[in-house]
Amino acid sequence: MLVRKPEKKSFTFVDFIFRSQSAFWIVSLNIIVFSLIRYQGLAKETVYPWVLYPGNLLSGKMWCLLSSGFIHFELSHLLVNMLGVFIFANVVEKHLGALQTIFVYLTSLIISMLFATVIYTFVLQKNTAIIGASGAVMGLLAAAMLLDPFRITYEMIIPLPVMVKGWMFIYADVEGFLAKEVDGVSHLAHLCGFLSIAVIVYILTSESRKIMRTGLIINVLSFVVFLLIRDWIIHQGYLSAFTINFEERVGGVLQYINF
Repeated sequence: MLVRKPEKKSFTFVDFIFRSQSAFWIVSLNIIVFSLIRYQGLAKETVYPWVLYPGNLLSGKMWCLLSSGFIHFELSHLLVNMLGVFIFANVVEKHLGALQTIFVYLTSLIISMLFATVIYTFVLQKNTAIIGASGAVMGLLAAAMLLDPFRITYEMIIPLPVMVKGWMFIYADVEGFLAKEVDGVSHLAHLCGFLSIAVIVYILTSESRKIMRTGLIINVLSFVVFLLIRDWIIHQGYLSAFTINFEERVGGVLQYINF
């Protein structure tokens, strides 16, 4: 008796758009806000009260901690951030579900905005405005690193485990912050987005905390192994050209995908 094999359904662009409910709603809201600002010609005076700026925050406009994360003035800024949402929200949603993924996104956004503004204002004494979803995207990336560290993603064209991608972004943001953010990117907000998961994890379920704790151990051990192998390669003199220019190459790649 012949058994007919079920036909495999091809993966379409529509499947990509709707495979994550949380990503769909987050991206949709960001696009709507961007369209209102960009194509409806909203005056700066109308947008300004919604931007996270020390003056706005100190005057009691606390909603800026949330609203500023949905403001993008450049299309490229929006597209890169939303690509990150599509990739990382999908990973997180498979473990936490749509509602908790949106919760992680919004909480990361608020925490990253708040702590970055406090550090800019009271520690670095800078009068810095922060816009965009970068901190929230980094919060999703941090959650993805802990929930599914070996998940392969492709937004950098080269398939890499999500935890390796996270290491690369952390490295780039530390470098950018130490370079005084001359590129105009709020690397501090990115780093605060990463660290926000340390707070969020205690609000999630005990099962999610257990998975993330295991993911943290995997990340730490994997990074230690990476450093040992790298030191051994350098000591042996192999791939010297690569190791000498490693930082420059990574930095060059991340310039095109920086959130």
